[in-house]
Amino acid sequence: MSRRTTIQDGEGTGKNAQVDPGGYLFVQPAPFPPDDNRDIQLIYRQFLTLNGDGTTIDMLVDGSVTPQIFTIPGKPDNDIYITSLSFVIAGDGLVLGNDFAGSGTALTNGMRLYYEDSNGEVNIGTSLQTNFDFIRLCQGNPAFADPTLGPFIADNIAGSSGKGSTPADGIIPVLNFRDVFGFQYGLKIARNTNNRLVLEVNDNLTTGLGLNAAFNIIAYGFERKQG
Repeated sequence: MSRRTTIQDGEGTGKNAQVDPGGYLFVQPAPFPPDDNRDIQLIYRQFLTLNGDGTTIDMLVDGSVTPQIFTIPGKPDNDIYITSLSFVIAGDGLVLGNDFAGSGTALTNGMRLYYEDSNGEVNIGTSLQTNFDFIRLCQGNPAFADPTLGPFIADNIAGSSGKGSTPADGIIPVLNFRDVFGFQYGLKIARNTNNRLVLEVNDNLTTGLGLNAAFNIIAYGFERKQG
Protein backbone atom coordinates (compact mmCIF):
# COMPACT_ATOMS: atom_id res chain seq x y z
CA MET A 1 0.00 0.00 0.00
CA SER A 2 1.47 3.36 -1.05
CA ARG A 3 1.88 6.20 1.42
CA ARG A 4 1.41 9.87 0.54
CA THR A 5 4.21 12.05 1.89
CA THR A 6 4.68 15.82 1.91
CA ILE A 7 7.58 18.11 2.76
CA GLN A 8 6.36 20.87 5.05
CA ASP A 9 7.85 24.01 6.49
CA GLY A 10 9.20 23.36 9.98
CA GLU A 11 8.13 26.73 11.34
CA GLY A 12 4.46 25.78 11.58
CA THR A 13 3.20 27.79 8.60
CA GLY A 14 1.58 24.75 6.99
CA LYS A 15 3.27 25.45 3.63
CA ASN A 16 4.19 22.40 1.56
CA ALA A 17 6.94 21.97 -1.05
CA GLN A 18 5.66 21.86 -4.65
CA VAL A 19 6.64 19.61 -7.57
CA ASP A 20 6.21 20.61 -11.22
CA PRO A 21 4.72 18.27 -13.87
CA GLY A 22 8.21 17.11 -14.88
CA GLY A 23 8.86 15.81 -11.37
CA TYR A 24 11.19 18.64 -10.28
CA LEU A 25 11.01 20.05 -6.79
CA PHE A 26 10.56 23.82 -6.64
CA VAL A 27 13.30 25.36 -4.50
CA GLN A 28 15.06 28.69 -4.18
CA PRO A 29 18.69 29.35 -3.27
CA ALA A 30 19.45 30.51 0.24
CA PRO A 31 21.08 33.97 0.54
CA PHE A 32 23.70 32.49 2.87
CA PRO A 33 25.71 29.24 3.06
CA PRO A 34 24.43 26.33 5.16
CA ASP A 35 25.59 26.07 8.78
CA ASP A 36 28.27 23.40 8.25
CA ASN A 37 31.52 23.08 10.20
CA ARG A 38 33.26 21.27 7.33
CA ASP A 39 35.52 23.30 5.02
CA ILE A 40 34.89 21.34 1.83
CA GLN A 41 35.68 24.09 -0.72
CA LEU A 42 39.08 25.65 -1.31
CA ILE A 43 40.02 28.53 -3.64
CA TYR A 44 41.86 27.27 -6.72
CA ARG A 45 44.25 29.32 -8.86
CA GLN A 46 46.87 27.56 -10.95
CA PHE A 47 48.90 28.17 -14.11
CA LEU A 48 48.82 25.51 -16.82
CA THR A 49 52.36 24.15 -16.68
CA LEU A 50 54.56 22.10 -18.99
CA ASN A 51 53.66 18.42 -18.54
CA GLY A 52 51.95 19.41 -15.29
CA ASP A 53 55.28 20.06 -13.57
CA GLY A 54 53.76 22.88 -11.51
CA THR A 55 56.68 25.19 -12.38
CA THR A 56 57.09 25.94 -16.11
CA ILE A 57 54.43 28.51 -17.01
CA ASP A 58 56.07 30.09 -20.09
CA MET A 59 54.28 28.72 -23.14
CA LEU A 60 56.72 30.17 -25.67
CA VAL A 61 58.16 26.77 -26.51
CA ASP A 62 58.97 24.77 -29.65
CA GLY A 63 56.17 22.33 -30.43
CA SER A 64 56.74 22.16 -34.18
CA VAL A 65 58.20 18.64 -34.13
CA THR A 66 56.96 17.24 -30.82
CA PRO A 67 53.77 18.84 -29.43
CA GLN A 68 54.37 20.56 -26.10
CA ILE A 69 51.71 19.88 -23.49
CA PHE A 70 50.69 22.39 -20.80
CA THR A 71 48.24 20.90 -18.40
CA ILE A 72 46.34 20.88 -15.14
CA PRO A 73 46.16 17.26 -13.97
CA GLY A 74 43.76 15.82 -11.44
CA LYS A 75 44.62 15.60 -7.74
CA PRO A 76 44.62 12.43 -5.64
CA ASP A 77 42.20 13.68 -2.98
CA ASN A 78 40.18 16.69 -4.21
CA ASP A 79 38.00 17.35 -7.24
CA ILE A 80 38.94 20.50 -9.16
CA TYR A 81 36.24 22.69 -10.70
CA ILE A 82 37.68 25.19 -13.18
CA THR A 83 35.30 28.09 -13.68
CA SER A 84 37.48 30.24 -15.97
CA LEU A 85 40.76 30.52 -17.85
CA SER A 86 42.66 33.81 -18.05
CA PHE A 87 44.94 34.13 -21.10
CA VAL A 88 47.82 36.57 -21.56
CA ILE A 89 49.22 36.88 -25.08
CA ALA A 90 51.56 39.82 -25.61
CA GLY A 91 54.09 41.05 -28.13
CA ASP A 92 55.58 44.13 -29.74
CA GLY A 93 53.30 45.48 -32.46
CA LEU A 94 50.55 42.98 -31.70
CA VAL A 95 47.37 43.14 -33.80
CA LEU A 96 44.23 41.00 -33.70
CA GLY A 97 44.03 39.54 -37.19
CA ASN A 98 46.63 37.51 -39.06
CA ASP A 99 49.09 37.60 -36.17
CA PHE A 100 50.06 35.75 -33.00
CA ALA A 101 51.79 37.65 -30.18
CA GLY A 102 53.26 40.28 -32.48
CA SER A 103 54.77 37.80 -34.95
CA GLY A 104 53.11 39.45 -37.93
CA THR A 105 51.86 36.08 -39.17
CA ALA A 106 49.40 33.40 -38.09
CA LEU A 107 50.73 30.16 -36.65
CA THR A 108 51.14 27.32 -39.15
CA ASN A 109 49.54 24.45 -37.22
CA GLY A 110 47.75 26.23 -34.41
CA MET A 111 47.18 25.21 -30.81
CA ARG A 112 44.53 22.96 -29.32
CA LEU A 113 42.72 23.40 -26.01
CA TYR A 114 41.00 20.26 -24.73
CA TYR A 115 40.24 18.17 -21.66
CA GLU A 116 40.36 14.47 -21.00
CA ASP A 117 37.81 12.53 -18.98
CA SER A 118 36.17 9.11 -19.11
CA ASN A 119 34.86 9.95 -22.61
CA GLY A 120 38.36 10.53 -23.99
CA GLU A 121 39.61 13.83 -25.38
CA VAL A 122 37.02 16.58 -25.72
CA ASN A 123 38.05 19.60 -27.81
CA ILE A 124 37.34 23.08 -26.47
CA GLY A 125 39.22 25.02 -29.16
CA THR A 126 41.17 23.80 -32.21
CA SER A 127 43.38 25.48 -34.83
CA LEU A 128 44.06 28.44 -32.54
CA GLN A 129 46.42 30.32 -34.85
CA THR A 130 45.90 34.04 -34.20
CA ASN A 131 45.24 36.44 -31.37
CA PHE A 132 41.68 36.82 -32.59
CA ASP A 133 41.11 33.04 -32.45
CA PHE A 134 41.61 33.22 -28.68
CA ILE A 135 39.34 36.25 -28.36
CA ARG A 136 36.63 34.48 -30.35
CA LEU A 137 37.03 31.32 -28.25
CA CYS A 138 36.32 33.49 -25.19
CA GLN A 139 33.38 35.20 -26.95
CA GLY A 140 34.95 38.65 -26.69
CA ASN A 141 35.23 38.63 -22.91
CA PRO A 142 36.20 41.11 -21.54
CA ALA A 143 34.95 43.62 -24.09
CA PHE A 144 36.91 46.87 -23.98
CA ALA A 145 38.69 49.28 -26.33
CA ASP A 146 41.87 51.25 -25.88
CA PRO A 147 41.53 54.67 -27.57
CA THR A 148 44.89 54.20 -29.31
CA LEU A 149 45.26 50.44 -29.76
CA GLY A 150 41.64 49.60 -30.57
CA PRO A 151 39.31 46.79 -29.38
CA PHE A 152 40.56 44.03 -27.06
CA ILE A 153 44.22 45.16 -26.96
CA ALA A 154 45.61 46.33 -23.61
CA ASP A 155 48.57 48.66 -23.26
CA ASN A 156 51.89 47.51 -21.73
CA ILE A 157 50.73 44.31 -20.01
CA ALA A 158 53.62 41.87 -20.42
CA GLY A 159 56.10 43.37 -17.97
CA SER A 160 58.47 40.88 -16.40
CA SER A 161 56.42 37.95 -17.73
CA GLY A 162 57.75 38.65 -21.21
CA LYS A 163 61.14 37.58 -22.51
CA GLY A 164 62.47 41.13 -22.45
CA SER A 165 62.35 43.97 -19.97
CA THR A 166 60.06 46.31 -21.92
CA PRO A 167 56.29 45.85 -21.46
CA ALA A 168 54.45 44.90 -24.63
CA ASP A 169 50.83 45.31 -25.65
CA GLY A 170 48.63 42.25 -25.52
CA ILE A 171 45.26 40.59 -25.22
CA ILE A 172 43.74 39.29 -21.98
CA PRO A 173 40.69 37.17 -22.91
CA VAL A 174 38.85 35.14 -20.25
CA LEU A 175 37.07 31.87 -21.01
CA ASN A 176 34.20 31.42 -18.56
CA PHE A 177 33.08 27.77 -18.63
CA ARG A 178 29.79 28.53 -16.90
CA ASP A 179 28.78 31.33 -19.29
CA VAL A 180 30.07 29.79 -22.54
CA PHE A 181 29.32 26.09 -22.03
CA GLY A 182 26.66 26.14 -19.31
CA PHE A 183 28.65 24.14 -16.74
CA GLN A 184 26.97 25.09 -13.48
CA TYR A 185 30.04 24.53 -11.33
CA GLY A 186 32.73 24.75 -14.01
CA LEU A 187 34.82 22.12 -15.75
CA LYS A 188 35.39 19.18 -13.39
CA ILE A 189 38.79 17.50 -13.10
CA ALA A 190 37.89 14.47 -11.00
CA ARG A 191 40.13 13.36 -8.15
CA ASN A 192 42.19 10.18 -8.35
CA THR A 193 41.86 9.97 -12.15
CA ASN A 194 43.93 10.77 -15.23
CA ASN A 195 41.53 13.59 -16.12
CA ARG A 196 43.24 16.82 -17.14
CA LEU A 197 42.90 20.13 -18.95
CA VAL A 198 45.43 20.62 -21.77
CA LEU A 199 46.80 23.36 -24.03
CA GLU A 200 48.77 21.72 -26.84
CA VAL A 201 51.40 23.83 -28.65
CA ASN A 202 52.10 22.61 -32.19
CA ASP A 203 54.32 25.41 -33.51
CA ASN A 204 57.71 26.93 -32.72
CA LEU A 205 56.96 29.86 -30.41
CA THR A 206 60.61 30.45 -29.48
CA THR A 207 61.46 32.52 -32.57
CA GLY A 208 59.82 35.26 -34.58
CA LEU A 209 57.68 36.67 -31.76
CA GLY A 210 59.99 39.48 -30.67
CA LEU A 211 61.93 40.15 -27.49
CA ASN A 212 58.97 41.10 -25.28
CA ALA A 213 56.51 38.35 -26.15
CA ALA A 214 54.57 36.55 -23.42
CA PHE A 215 52.06 33.70 -23.33
CA ASN A 216 50.56 31.94 -20.31
CA ILE A 217 47.23 30.77 -18.90
CA ILE A 218 45.84 30.80 -15.35
CA ALA A 219 42.91 28.60 -14.31
CA TYR A 220 40.51 29.82 -11.61
CA GLY A 221 37.91 27.89 -9.67
CA PHE A 222 37.72 25.79 -6.54
CA GLU A 223 38.72 22.44 -5.10
CA ARG A 224 36.15 20.27 -3.37
CA LYS A 225 37.21 17.96 -0.60
CA GLN A 226 35.44 14.68 -0.03
CA GLY A 227 32.47 15.32 2.25
